[in-house]
Amino acid sequence: MMVDAYKEAVDGVMARRLRDPAQRETVVAAIMAGFESLTKKPVPDLDKRTKDMEDRVRRMSESIELGFVNRRLVVKVAGSSDSLMKELRFGSDWFEPWSKVDEVLTAAVLVDPET
Repeated sequence: MMVDAYKEAVDGVMARRLRDPAQRETVVAAIMAGFESLTKKPVPDLDKRTKDMEDRVRRMSESIELGFVNRRLVVKVAGSSDSLMKELRFGSDWFEPWSKVDEVLTAAVLVDPET
């Protein structure tokens, strides 16, 4: 019973943090900083693709949920954001996989936004 109460409390804190626009901007900045370090293939429209990626990350930041599943803290996203997370985790036709995207995203939610 204590574990469930703790889980609900943590889930509530995470949900409140992700409703804060400054926190979402922290998430976007962290994801884009990490994305910049990924190896990219030489594509002619790299700048446009990177801008489109930032737009997708910004939309994803509005629907991210962090919560416990089977006693593990997990990142939950839905729809097109789920596709984006899969692309980031496993790579795409123009960038390499990012094995630490979940950890970076979680840390960005837990870190207080800069003021």
